[in-house]
Amino acid sequence: MGPSLRSAPWLKLCGRAAGSSGARGLARSRYHRCVRGADLLLVGGDTAESASLLGFIGVLRRIAPIYFVLGNHDFYGSSIAEVREQSRTTQRWLPPAGPAQLTPATTLIGIDGWGDARCGDLQSRIELSDWHWIRDLQGLTSPARGDALRALGTQEADALNAQLAALEPPQELLVLTHVPPFAESCWHHGKQSEPAWLPWFTCIAVREVLLAYARQHPATNVTVLCGHTHGRGEYRALDNLIVRTGGWPPGEPDYGHPIVQATWSVV
Repeated sequence: MGPSLRSAPWLKLCGRAAGSSGARGLARSRYHRCVRGADLLLVGGDTAESASLLGFIGVLRRIAPIYFVLGNHDFYGSSIAEVREQSRTTQRWLPPAGPAQLTPATTLIGIDGWGDARCGDLQSRIELSDWHWIRDLQGLTSPARGDALRALGTQEADALNAQLAALEPPQELLVLTHVPPFAESCWHHGKQSEPAWLPWFTCIAVREVLLAYARQHPATNVTVLCGHTHGRGEYRALDNLIVRTGGWPPGEPDYGHPIVQATWSVV
């Protein structure tokens, strides 16, 4: 039998309330309570905001080795390219750090994902803070914003394709991402999110890549770990493709309150 990870928690964070360096002591305490004894952390994005992101990643790395992806909050106050370049220096940000063979049977890959305006009510009037706090999306008209988001979704799909092409099909494939890739995996209070939210809360370009790969490799069990919506649930897209969306139970505080979604003993 090959090596195993006794404890590999998937950690769901929410960074807006953790956006300043003065909050790191509190965050460190909460993180330790969540993941004491872990061998590896899988961090699903929205860890902080741009100015404090690397500081919080450092806090987590002192608890246990990590792999992480970025969420939309992580870009607040900066540009997408700048935050990704900073993240690359950690050598633990997926996709550059992937594919990662966790054990002989289990491989991890990851992408950030992006709400890519490809499903739901495309005339939605919902305004996200992203439009104001992420430099690439500031000041865009609604049509220009839609074009920008679709381009970002296509880039995420291309990044996922590149990682899939670089690996031998494993028995178990974990795909860590921030944005749900299916409308059916976009949860709010136990139900699918309303159509007005779906353009900003799903990455349909990534869905197409996942479906194609799972169909081409029926012997590989694909588990997608995502978040973004703050609601939790599971959706089985195919017999060998399941999407687990992390979030908080209704009524529990989310911002500034990290939560472990699941813990694996990975063989």
